[in-house]
Amino acid sequence: MRFKSILGVALIPMVAYAADPIVREVPVASASASPIDDFTALDTEFEAALVEYTKELKAADKAQRRELRGNSPIKRYWPRFEAMSKAGEGRATLWLVDHIKENRDVRSKERGAVLTPLFQSIIDNHADAEWFTSAVKSLNANKKYVGIEESVAMLEKAAKTAKSDNAKAASLFFAATIVGDSDPDRAKKWMDEIGEKYSNTVYGTAARASKATPEDSEVGKVAPTFVGETIDGFQFSIEDYRGKVVALDFYGFW
Repeated sequence: MRFKSILGVALIPMVAYAADPIVREVPVASASASPIDDFTALDTEFEAALVEYTKELKAADKAQRRELRGNSPIKRYWPRFEAMSKAGEGRATLWLVDHIKENRDVRSKERGAVLTPLFQSIIDNHADAEWFTSAVKSLNANKKYVGIEESVAMLEKAAKTAKSDNAKAASLFFAATIVGDSDPDRAKKWMDEIGEKYSNTVYGTAARASKATPEDSEVGKVAPTFVGETIDGFQFSIEDYRGKVVALDFYGFW
């Protein structure tokens, strides 16, 4: 059993999308680990360093590139984010998860051992964070390193500990997606639960869409109630636009 998810919905006309933020050129400070660093400031500093590093890498010859890669921003900043993570900053823990593939000191076969405690820490300590859904998505993306059964178990736990409906629904949705072929009954149970209990979320819409038939989209039918998200992260319900002319652009990757 395979499930398709709606990955994005854009409203036309006149929906303003926020442009990507411009990275400020700030001096790169010492890379000494300090758990008292502010995460946002450190992340901004890292992004600025990454911009400069990319410029230098493009202009360097082969020998210079080898030397530059040995002192990449990831290598220099990883200890600082790691120290911040150990001090209890969950966003730093998620940063480690999202940048592990860029860390050449962590080999592919070692990623599972590094990622597993990071995800466990997020699930145990940061279930009320507004970025918790991002962590759930990252867990699904890294399931081959963490392990299928371990990932499903973590997602089940996340569904219980998460505070927001969207995070709960996301946890069950990805768990159902992972076990869809091997355990279709369990996957269907979770998808039904998402559609019934979390219909006010993007994943609730996706769960209901997985059971849609061609007749549901015939010309002239009233559009079903659903929740979507624009490309800049704004979540909305089609109910907000009843009685208005709305053009929808659905896109996805399968």
